[in-house]
Amino acid sequence: MRKYLDIPLTLIVTAVLTVAMLWPIHQPPPAPDGTDKFVHLVAFAALAFPLARTGRIGLIPVFVGASAFGGLIELIQPSFGRSADMQDWIADIAGVGLGIVLALLYRRLRKHRV
Repeated sequence: MRKYLDIPLTLIVTAVLTVAMLWPIHQPPPAPDGTDKFVHLVAFAALAFPLARTGRIGLIPVFVGASAFGGLIELIQPSFGRSADMQDWIADIAGVGLGIVLALLYRRLRKHRV
C-alpha cells in the first residue's frame, strides 16, 4: 500500500462507517452473539490502520481521533433511530488499538524486509 493512499483510504473508511453506523434499522439482522462487537472491532481497526501504518500522523492522535469518532457516532446514533451502546464504543476503542498494533507490525516487517 502506498503512503499517499493513507488519507484517502481513511476518508473512505470514515464515510462508510458513518453511513453504516447511522443508517436507521428497525431490527438488526439475526447473528450470533458478539457479532456486533466483532464488527465494531474490525471496522475501527480498518479505520486506524492506514494512518498508523505510514507514521505520517503520530499514533496518539490516531488513537484519540479514531476513538473520539467512535464515541461521537455512539452519541448521535439515537438521533437516527439507533441506540447508543457503551460496549460498542469499547469495541471501537479496542479496534483502534488493534489497527495500530497491526500497523506497527506491518512497519516492522517492511523495515526488516528492505
